[in-house]
Amino acid sequence: MSASPSHPVVIVGAGPGGLCAALALARVHVPVAVLERAPQPVAAGAGVLLQSNAMRVLAALGLEEPLRAVGATMEHGLVADWRGRPLQGLALDRLDPGGPAPLGLHRADLARVLTAALPCDTVRFGAAVREVQPDPADPGVSLEDGQRLTARAVVGADGIHSTVRASLLGPRMVRYAGYTCWRGVALGVPGLEPGHMIEHWGPGQRFGALPIGAGRAYWFATANAPAGGEDGADPLAALQGRFAGWASPVSALLAATPAGAVLRNDIHDLAPLGRWSSGAATLLGDAAHAMTPNLGQGACQAIEDAVALGWVLGSAPGDLPAALERYERIRRSRTRRFVSRSRRFGQVAQWRGATARSLRDALVAATPDAFAANSAASMLALPPLLVRGLRMLGGEGSS
Repeated sequence: MSASPSHPVVIVGAGPGGLCAALALARVHVPVAVLERAPQPVAAGAGVLLQSNAMRVLAALGLEEPLRAVGATMEHGLVADWRGRPLQGLALDRLDPGGPAPLGLHRADLARVLTAALPCDTVRFGAAVREVQPDPADPGVSLEDGQRLTARAVVGADGIHSTVRASLLGPRMVRYAGYTCWRGVALGVPGLEPGHMIEHWGPGQRFGALPIGAGRAYWFATANAPAGGEDGADPLAALQGRFAGWASPVSALLAATPAGAVLRNDIHDLAPLGRWSSGAATLLGDAAHAMTPNLGQGACQAIEDAVALGWVLGSAPGDLPAALERYERIRRSRTRRFVSRSRRFGQVAQWRGATARSLRDALVAATPDAFAANSAASMLALPPLLVRGLRMLGGEGSS
């Protein structure tokens, strides 16, 4: 006998995509439960930029005001070379006329706001999923502690190394992008103007930063390196040496970062999958389409997924496999474009040779800001089907 509609949709993973999917499903009165492996709320990474496409979704969910209360609205972005020579600027708050401006905030603050908007018993921590049973006649998940939970449907929102994906589709090798990334939060915003984010490009290295509210700035640094590298006893001091001589505000932001608070992760993405769904189970966010962070769209695309999933399951008849295949069709081509564009962007931005870098910088500097803005606006525009999904959620962000 198939699972009753009274059984919850079980979402595996309490990241931005999983929590937003839970919120979208709650909006359309679909019971939902979120299982998170970690024993308590955690927020991987340090900061995040929520661009206008994601902010439209969050506005539709009634969360724009509480998020702006803890974040920093972004108005302008600048790409410069490592010496500080401007290459290209963007008016970030004008890319989506009539829509919400992008927002920088700490991932922990984002997780707090999303979780607080759900009923208190929605997220179950310390629930590690071992295996998924996608059979539409009896869908569910088996936990590592031996429990089995019956579900209406199962959604894997458990990241690039997804247990759900491995259970549904078998092992999939992630792709190393060729560079590693350090991240941190500076206690202060020395050298950063309010509402401004910056990115400096050098020889095989980059440094970027943006305000994230409460007098803090999120920064990231990249460098071409073999996979699996490790830092010494003082990674912050090593970074300060690596980026010595770079233009302001690089050294000031590193100096304002607490020792021992630097994260390092090799950058990977996921080659496009032939399918996301199997029976009454599907994937969302990085589990389905992990991308490099170069376009700042990883979390944003997961949040878009949440709208599509909520719309499809909220209006689905009894044929869940068909509904999940529709969700996948709605999302797959758009997310594939972001995976491809983000990977190519990173390859060019990480060029090391002097000739290649000079050509890259000259081309970026010669591109009119208006052309770059139009290209970015086109990328961020929500597809019509997602706009319809927002209208179903009944929020302000659907205009």
